[in-house]
Amino acid sequence: MKIYSGCAFRNMMLVVALSAGLLACSREQKISNGHTVTVESRASTNSLFYSGIIQPLKTMVVPSPVDGVVVELPFQYGEPVKSGQLLFQISSAKFMTEYKAALMQYVKAKSDFNNSQTQLSEAEFLHKNQLISDDDFKMKKSNYYAAQLALLQARDSLEILLHQMDIKNINLYTLSISDIDKITQAMHLQMNSENLRILAPADGVILSPAKNEEDNKKISKGDVIKQGDVLAVIGDMNGISVHIKVNELTINQLKTGQKVKVTGIAFPDYVLDGQITRVDRQGESASGGLPTFNVEVNVPRLTPEQQKVIHAGMSAKVEIDVSDEAQIMVPIGAVNEKNGDSYIRIVDEKSGAVKEIAVKTGKTTMDSVAIISGLKTGDKIIVPN
Repeated sequence: MKIYSGCAFRNMMLVVALSAGLLACSREQKISNGHTVTVESRASTNSLFYSGIIQPLKTMVVPSPVDGVVVELPFQYGEPVKSGQLLFQISSAKFMTEYKAALMQYVKAKSDFNNSQTQLSEAEFLHKNQLISDDDFKMKKSNYYAAQLALLQARDSLEILLHQMDIKNINLYTLSISDIDKITQAMHLQMNSENLRILAPADGVILSPAKNEEDNKKISKGDVIKQGDVLAVIGDMNGISVHIKVNELTINQLKTGQKVKVTGIAFPDYVLDGQITRVDRQGESASGGLPTFNVEVNVPRLTPEQQKVIHAGMSAKVEIDVSDEAQIMVPIGAVNEKNGDSYIRIVDEKSGAVKEIAVKTGKTTMDSVAIISGLKTGDKIIVPN
């Protein structure tokens, strides 16, 4: 066996190392004007922006129960009101006719009930002493119960009307059919009592009964109204609602419970946290554009300070962050287009050589492209400098 000196041995090892380096270099193609990037799978997030109009979180309509003319309207639209507060006074001949009929029906029902009650007491005595038959006694009991039900119905009908009138110094429920003078007085009330009074059904902000942004009719003093007309809307402004329109390309990216941010030029100091509460699944056609879907966004709670500056009817911007499922994203410059197909240069993990492969691309962002097929996590691709 040949023995090498220390110097000779070191020279031999240097030659071996150089040879190995040259061999490795021969396997890797030199990359010019580019660098390698290891492919990773990641989720992409982008923000969607929409415009809308601020509306109350909840609303309650105030309808007119009769035909008539508005004679009093002691409020301004947009101001807060309390439950039971007077909102409208309506002059209505039909209402007075209904009131008089209800009053007479109540007095008659009360008289019929008192008579049936007396007859039942007499029948109980006669039946106990076997002076009338069982059938006659049952008929008297039936008449009594029918009269009682009629009285309850008549009282309820009168109470509904009296609740809407300002009647003082007279208790109509004590009237009997013999009280002709008092009944006559009740039938001819003072002028300030003849008007139907519409009261606020709940606390909130009183708003005009707009069916849409174009139809924003406000009821005014002297207006003629019909039964069933919406006089006003009571809105709950402890929170707000914003309705936005989303086109068909992005509607499937939204779902209920999704977080949103609401801002507005009228309240620049506040960014409101809300969520999507409703997503319509039937689109509406739009002239000259893509079909849109209605989406409702709610901010459940406003602070007292926010309620002072945020009002119904203000404009609002809604920002929604949309995250896609994790997928392979590569720099947009790494993709080359040839004859309608997409290609990417990669470094072969075994030989180290650079080769070009076909890929299928998906969603594109400002700086990257999703690769649906052709690459896998861990691949090294070439990105031009």
